[in-house]
Amino acid sequence: MPLRGRFFFAALLLIPLNAFWIIQSEVMRYAGHPTTISLFYNTIFWLCVLLALNGLVGRFFPKAVFSRLELLTLYAMLNICSALAGHDTIEVLLPILAYPVYRANATNNWEQDLIPRLPKHLVVTDKDALKPYFEGHSTLYQADHLRAWLMPTLSWCGFLTTMVVLFMFLNVLLRRRWTESEKLAFPLIQLPLELTAPGAPLLKNKVLWAGILIAVVLQLWNGVAVLNPQVPLIQLKYVDQATNFPTRPWSAIGWLPVGFYPFGIALGVLLPVDLIFSSWFFYLFWKLQLVISAWLAWDQTPNFPYTDAQALGAYLGIGIGAIWAARRHFSWLARVFFNEEKETPDPNDPISQKSAVWGVLVCLALLVIFFRLSGLSFLVIAVAMIIYLGIAIAVTRMRAELGPPVHDLHHAGADTMLPKIFGPTAFSREDHIGLSFWWGFNRAYRGHPMPIGIESLKMAEQSKLGTKGMFYALIGAAVLGPLCAFWALLHLSYAYGAAGAIAPPNVMEIFGREAWNRYTNWTGIPEPPHPQEGMAVLVGLGFTLVLNMIRGRWIGFPFHPVGYAIASSWGMSVLWVPMLVAWVVKILILRYGGLGFYRKCVPFFLGIILGECLMGGFWNLTGIAREVPTYAFWP
Repeated sequence: MPLRGRFFFAALLLIPLNAFWIIQSEVMRYAGHPTTISLFYNTIFWLCVLLALNGLVGRFFPKAVFSRLELLTLYAMLNICSALAGHDTIEVLLPILAYPVYRANATNNWEQDLIPRLPKHLVVTDKDALKPYFEGHSTLYQADHLRAWLMPTLSWCGFLTTMVVLFMFLNVLLRRRWTESEKLAFPLIQLPLELTAPGAPLLKNKVLWAGILIAVVLQLWNGVAVLNPQVPLIQLKYVDQATNFPTRPWSAIGWLPVGFYPFGIALGVLLPVDLIFSSWFFYLFWKLQLVISAWLAWDQTPNFPYTDAQALGAYLGIGIGAIWAARRHFSWLARVFFNEEKETPDPNDPISQKSAVWGVLVCLALLVIFFRLSGLSFLVIAVAMIIYLGIAIAVTRMRAELGPPVHDLHHAGADTMLPKIFGPTAFSREDHIGLSFWWGFNRAYRGHPMPIGIESLKMAEQSKLGTKGMFYALIGAAVLGPLCAFWALLHLSYAYGAAGAIAPPNVMEIFGREAWNRYTNWTGIPEPPHPQEGMAVLVGLGFTLVLNMIRGRWIGFPFHPVGYAIASSWGMSVLWVPMLVAWVVKILILRYGGLGFYRKCVPFFLGIILGECLMGGFWNLTGIAREVPTYAFWP
């Protein structure tokens, strides 16, 4: 069944509403943060709303309901748009475009040193239009405000659209290998596929409803407790335990959150046992490195033991491993591209493999032009893009194979690591400016669009609905998503003020300050090169490749390289205890109930996830509508 007019109407309605919701939640309220976990609860909420509408409308107008193809396509489009609007993309990028001109002063000397060098098509240069943006009590919809933001908005929306289209072409090239040859599991698509299955057998399962009931009761209770302090709160969210370790070397542990997130436990139980174990084990392994470093006084060296650099190496190791495993497939692609071999058509390919290769090359050329106009030299562009795409492929691979709940990699992008390793003086002023813009999409990698794309193609393939419509729908989302996100963030910033009225910790101010104060450090009194950071990247990469090699030869090896990669950052800091609980629960289920009993328990854990998503969305929207603080189940 083709996509019908009601689908396009729903997409045009939901995409801007979804962007507005995310910006309200993650910026204005700084609570909930749906785009900082792998499974976006806001899109699960939307999917359930659409299913409920289907049930209601279907009683009176059976032909007017959304088809399964339309439901899954809307869900996929909303995921792409959420990633672009989310906490690691436009929410970081937009303040970077406004900050330098408005915050230039005699102390930072930006008026003479920075602003004349800024590419005028990428930043806002009208200080009069920026004043109400930062201070609020104004409106976006004035001619001078719209004029000031028009060119930067279109430029960056074009960039983000091109980037997502590149990811989609890469996904087409990887899809056949990962879905048909290796038959990867794609765990994160299980819930939407089950919810939209014909007849919805999952929703008839009593075990599912038991899980939903537990999650709803817990969140309902805590939601009431936040609104009425006389009701005691059930402490599920993390509490920092670092104060229990006040003396060295144990104080080097730093932030140590302990929380019991039901959805985190449920997500963990659905993961492979070795990944659950590795997630919490390697979190403690990273903490142990800090303690040993303090004990031996190695932490006197700044940044030692270079956790972020090690983690970057781990991600690159996973990306290299994925590419190496598909080397024969890429060799075949090269022969097809150069007409040395005829392409074998695949009905599950949305476009031909040769067209996808051309698409990758065209998108890369456009991105190179964009980055060159931002100030970067060709050499820096090449190295930075290799690192960025390596991370993107790694995140996509780990989600396709295992579905980890988080994949942050904070502060380890090419824009951070290259000046650290080689020293800021190895780069020109224009390179410094160009790399400063990279902070807008490299600060972290939690809501990454590339894995969403291949998961969406897999949903279309597995449900036998055809991948072509899904492919072009996601490209449409890549066009609409950035525009709607820019609109929502600018609209709310002019109304409430990006520098003051927005909820603490004033992220709209912080993100801009992070990027451009870093530029000042690079160009002022720059630090010397730190080749040790580069060595740490190689250590992380090598350790990951060794773990992969051992896993290939030792069945039952408990240490998973993905656990090593994801355990070092913010997300696993919050979820390490739920992963530990999930590991114990799954071990007990498998040992005393067996695989058959575990399969019967799966709907229960899906119910917990679904109940948390529904109630999380309910409380979040209630708070936005009533303009009051409400309970946020994450983080």
